[in-house]
Amino acid sequence: MKNLTKKYPVVTTLVLICLVFAIVSSFYGKMYDLFAFHSKPIYIWQYISGTFMHGSKEAPIWFLWVHLILNCLMIIPFGSILENKLGSKNTFIAFIVAMIISSLLFQVITLPYSEDIVASGISAIGYAFVTGGIMNMKDLWKKYSIKTKGLYIILISLSLIMLLPIITGWMSTLMHLSGIISYFIVYFTIRHFKITER
Repeated sequence: MKNLTKKYPVVTTLVLICLVFAIVSSFYGKMYDLFAFHSKPIYIWQYISGTFMHGSKEAPIWFLWVHLILNCLMIIPFGSILENKLGSKNTFIAFIVAMIISSLLFQVITLPYSEDIVASGISAIGYAFVTGGIMNMKDLWKKYSIKTKGLYIILISLSLIMLLPIITGWMSTLMHLSGIISYFIVYFTIRHFKITER
């Protein structure tokens, strides 16, 4: 675990925070009132903390864990590639940009609704990492075994399926697309300003 934290501090920290939130949410349903994204937030931290929440207050506990596992299937394999190739600083920037853009987009989309709409999850960051991971995979792809290539093809296919509004709904699709857009913003900024780890 120490080696993973040292090699991939951003990805490891994100997964651990999500895991802690998921464990506490499993036993304490009021976590969603306190920490999920709200279209009419009461607390300032809800703009950020909803990223680490999974499932929903009304959903069964198994949904929380399926939601978290699906997001981890994007965050861990693709985020590791991104952190390995671009460094922890740029991966953290990609995380922050995706979190800000998806949170703002959620507020804009839900503005016309009078009732409070609650959402949760790190999916936008997942899609930012998937996009970055795919774009930085070229050199690594040649070195991968057939099994590893097959696994990545399955994960990419799953990510594409989860982009479909018929599967996740329009709001989730827009959140997912905001993650992809976020990575391109970071990518072109890094290239333009030649930002490195130094």
